[in-house]
Amino acid sequence: MKTGKLHLTRRNALLGMSGSLIAAPALVSSALADNHGSTDYTNKTLTISPFSLAISEMATMKASNPLVRQFAELEREEQAAVSMVIESTGATPPPRPTALEDIYKKLEAASGDDFDRLYISTEITGHEDLLAVQTPEAGKKPVNVDVATATILVAFIHTHLPCWQRSANRSAR
Repeated sequence: MKTGKLHLTRRNALLGMSGSLIAAPALVSSALADNHGSTDYTNKTLTISPFSLAISEMATMKASNPLVRQFAELEREEQAAVSMVIESTGATPPPRPTALEDIYKKLEAASGDDFDRLYISTEITGHEDLLAVQTPEAGKKPVNVDVATATILVAFIHTHLPCWQRSANRSAR
C-alpha cells in the first residue's frame, strides 16, 4: 500500500515487529530467574528502548502517514516488551539524557510530514545505536536474559533498519 511520500508495506512492518510480542513471555519467565540489577548493557538498552517507546507513543497520535502510525504502534509494543523483560531482572531505566530530551521536544513541536520525517530519522538513529549495544551481547555463552534479549533484538533491528531507511529515502523525494 502506498500512501503519500512515505511507504512501508504492512507485511514488512508486521513481520518485523510480531516476533517480539511472541518472544516476550518466555523472556520474562527467564528474567525472573535471572535477577541481576543494572549493568552497562541494561543501562544503555534502557536509555534507548524507553525513548523509542515514548516517541512511538507520540507517533501513534501525530503521524500523518497511516503506515508510519501503524509502524509506530508496533514499535511501541516491541519497546514495551523489551523494557518489561529487562526491568524484570531488577534493572531500572536511567534518566533520559539531555540530547534525547531535546529530540523529544522537537518531535512534540513538529507536525505533518515534518513530524513523520523527524520520527523516521530518529528511529533510524535509535535502531543504529541500539544495534551497537546489542551486537556485543548477542550470542554470548552462557545464555542469560541479556544475551537472549540482545540476540533477538539484533535480528529485529536488522529487519527494521531497511524498512526505516526505505521510508526515509521515499520521504526525501
